[in-house]
Amino acid sequence: MSETTAAISLRPTTATSKWAGSSCPKCDKAIGAGEGAVLCPQCFTPHHANCWRENGNSCAKDGAGARILEPRGRAGAPAAAAPDAPAQASVPASAPAPVAAVAVPAADAPLVELANPWKSARVVQGPNESEVFRRSVMSIVTLLAFWGFAVLVAALLGVV
Repeated sequence: MSETTAAISLRPTTATSKWAGSSCPKCDKAIGAGEGAVLCPQCFTPHHANCWRENGNSCAKDGAGARILEPRGRAGAPAAAAPDAPAQASVPASAPAPVAAVAVPAADAPLVELANPWKSARVVQGPNESEVFRRSVMSIVTLLAFWGFAVLVAALLGVV
């Protein structure tokens, strides 16, 4: 097989996952809740993560290859322990650490700083007033010149 360049993510299967209960094309067993699954990047067929690896990091249905991106630091387990995950599934997980209390400011506490919508705005340098005046005068002169030319042509042709 050639070197795979695509990457797919390892997805945890829940009871509400679209692929829950689907059969893996490699082992023909249903993908149950709590199992890691990957979806083929071409045909989107769900596979067990271990079946994907055993098949040479490719789809058992159409042969599309992709490497699995392992989640890091989830549930306290390193990514290297992922292939042993089905064997460790029967081991109960330790209780989560208690969450530290967060200080909440009182309702009558003064605001430290009001939101300033112009804080990140920058000054835009436009033309100075004399430049604007010059452009306006030039526009009027140009329009008068065209109007005068049109009147002269009309007079020469005898339209007026």
